[in-house]
Amino acid sequence: MFAEHYFPDVPQIGNVAVSRHAQERAEGDGITLEAFKTTLFKGRTIPQGGSIEIRELNGIQIVIERKPTPFRGAALATTCYRMKEQAKVR
Repeated sequence: MFAEHYFPDVPQIGNVAVSRHAQERAEGDGITLEAFKTTLFKGRTIPQGGSIEIRELNGIQIVIERKPTPFRGAALATTCYRMKEQAKVR
């Protein structure tokens, strides 16, 4: 589990809390806290419709819900994973 699970002032989002599920997935995929923070703060935003968006950088994707229910003043990183390389055509 991450030593930090709350990140204030994330660009374009505001405050972000990280769910236990996201922390466990990150640990299982070998994503360090530093890589997670870099993706969260510097990754590109991919809108998914509604209040869901993805932050992506260097093959790491973080799924963020901007207005979780119940809303407690912070967006929620619901899951996080490392994208695996796709098969290549020769």
